[in-house]
Amino acid sequence: MRSRAAAAALTIFICGCGGSDPAPRPTASPGAPAERAAPTPEQEIATLLTNRAAALEAGDARAYAATAVAAQRRRDRVHGRRAARLRLRDVELTPRDVDADGNRATASVVTSYSFAGVRGEFQVRRRFTLRKRREWRIARVQSGRRGAPPWELADFVEHRTRHFAVLAPADLDVGDLPAALEAGYATMRDLLARGRLQRRYLVVVAADAPQARALTTEIEGVETLAAISDATVVQSGPEASVDRVVALRLLVVWQSYGLLGPEERAKVVTHELTHAVLAGSTSGRMPSWLGEGVALYVSGDRRPVPAGADLAALSRPDAIARLAGTAQADAYATSSAAAFAIADRFGRRALLRLYDVFNEPSLRGRAGPRLTNRAVKRVLGISLGDVLA
Repeated sequence: MRSRAAAAALTIFICGCGGSDPAPRPTASPGAPAERAAPTPEQEIATLLTNRAAALEAGDARAYAATAVAAQRRRDRVHGRRAARLRLRDVELTPRDVDADGNRATASVVTSYSFAGVRGEFQVRRRFTLRKRREWRIARVQSGRRGAPPWELADFVEHRTRHFAVLAPADLDVGDLPAALEAGYATMRDLLARGRLQRRYLVVVAADAPQARALTTEIEGVETLAAISDATVVQSGPEASVDRVVALRLLVVWQSYGLLGPEERAKVVTHELTHAVLAGSTSGRMPSWLGEGVALYVSGDRRPVPAGADLAALSRPDAIARLAGTAQADAYATSSAAAFAIADRFGRRALLRLYDVFNEPSLRGRAGPRLTNRAVKRVLGISLGDVLA
């Protein structure tokens, strides 16, 4: 640890000719360059990461790689060239928990980034290992298994439409996906309140399930999915309402999506876009049947009521996510039947009003069948058990 000593003012008297009074010279002020304490390892590492972030945002692959050494520098050259094609914005590398010992250091680093013209900030936290000779350089970035930025997984290119920025592997033909996305946007503009829609959404196309898993952090079961709405939100209050949507994107798993016919593709895209559009108004108390039901309704996916349908059993937020196979398929069918029944009987606005009521502080209680029953009675004037009657 270095301590900063207070500078003592030193006055030098010079005898002038003719016996004049001695004149003092100006004194050195504390904090002059020669007296400043040397930067700490933490400060030097923070500066290095700031330069690295600036190079990544500017698309300067050479400067980006220059912040690293050895094998990491070689990887950074590739990653920097890929990132330069993606129009990154607001890139920051923030060090946490820096542990420096001599010429070695480790740090937990939060990488934040956005894409031009798309709302939202994406983050990933990883462990950096650093070495110092004359200056600090990055020796290794822990890759991890989840949450990787696109440019570290493959060479992605952007396909931009009026309402979407689509990132897809350069060697993958996205076919009619942009058109399907715009058609889904038009459907939601007709069926949902216009104010819910953002001007542009981010869509990331993963070539296969392993790539989709590497892009996400907590989503499970990507092996069986064709598309996923991936949102990071900040919730607050007993009603678990959304204060802020931090990051939002639609992830398309081409390995599964590519096997679908045009009609099924349109339903899948519109379904997941509905989840994305409503992310900012989806309470953490939302019953799973209603959340999925609205997405099924907007995508036009009407399904018959299965035998033994039970909305109460699907009234916890994670109820459907806990199911698999036939049980999960029946749960989706129940959700679809309930949403269409409400819209047919009470109108589309009532269905969306029911969706929103879970954000209201006056609707008190924990997520589950009882709360859902009170919400249904408040908005529709019937009990939960009568929805599918």
